[in-house]
Amino acid sequence: MLSPLSKNIIKTLAYYDIFSYPLKVEEIYHNLPVNHCTAKDIQSELNLLCEKGLVYRINDFYLLQNNCEIVRKRIQGNKLCMKKMKSAFRMSKFISKFPYVRAIFLTGSISKGYMDKESDVDYMIITEPNRLWVSKLLLTIFKKIFLLNSRKVFCVNYYIDYNHLEIEEKNVFTATEIVTLIPVFGKKYYEEFYSKNIWIKEYFPNFPKRNNIMIDENRDLIQKTFERLLNNQVGEKIDNWAMKLFTIVTKKKFSYFSEKDFALAFKSSKYESKYHPKFFQKKVLVSFEEKINRLQHLMNVSLN
Repeated sequence: MLSPLSKNIIKTLAYYDIFSYPLKVEEIYHNLPVNHCTAKDIQSELNLLCEKGLVYRINDFYLLQNNCEIVRKRIQGNKLCMKKMKSAFRMSKFISKFPYVRAIFLTGSISKGYMDKESDVDYMIITEPNRLWVSKLLLTIFKKIFLLNSRKVFCVNYYIDYNHLEIEEKNVFTATEIVTLIPVFGKKYYEEFYSKNIWIKEYFPNFPKRNNIMIDENRDLIQKTFERLLNNQVGEKIDNWAMKLFTIVTKKKFSYFSEKDFALAFKSSKYESKYHPKFFQKKVLVSFEEKINRLQHLMNVSLN
């Protein structure tokens, strides 16, 4: 029989096993869905799980596979992420000068402290209401012309305006993305975003709130001037036109998506723009459920 804490530890390791990412004791504690335990309790349970052969320890890492290569890959990915973080911060500083950008968060693998040669630097941007699509249009033009449409250093896949900060989909995937995101610009809006999504504590009651150094928020003259020129009906028309254009192009490009999946992977409204062509959320949630089912069969236990 496994204790409730052991079951939660296994489920936590199982989620990160989808990404072949082993965890340290402190990371397991942060990602547990319960808060009536200490790091010492977790260490004791891990020792028992290792004795039973259900969990493996390699150096300071715990995982569900006895595979040293996974640990080596994680360490290399952590080191590469540290290097990429500097360039991501510089790019964020540049993005912060674009019209109607009010906050910038790093998301995806870089926010988890890991990157490899194939990883993109993913951003989430909070904008001024009713100018989200103007902001997206200008950033997309910049990316296509000056960055040759490269995703490696610049992949903005999610925009929301600051009047709609609560994330609608509430599950382990979205909760993980929210607790791990790294705010680099717009402290005020990060605080509001966090408070609007406090439901994440139902999934991760122990995960610490980010408190890192952020970019100076002084807006420059060019940004102010551009916004002043578009704070009228012309700006509203451009915003509506850009939303319509992006939606048409995306629907045509990804016509093979079912209507239901398209609505989740490519949200398009006046206050939200999501662009997830790989539909990672669905893949991860399906993989997680399948992994839990396999583990229950192999261990002959219920993890619920």
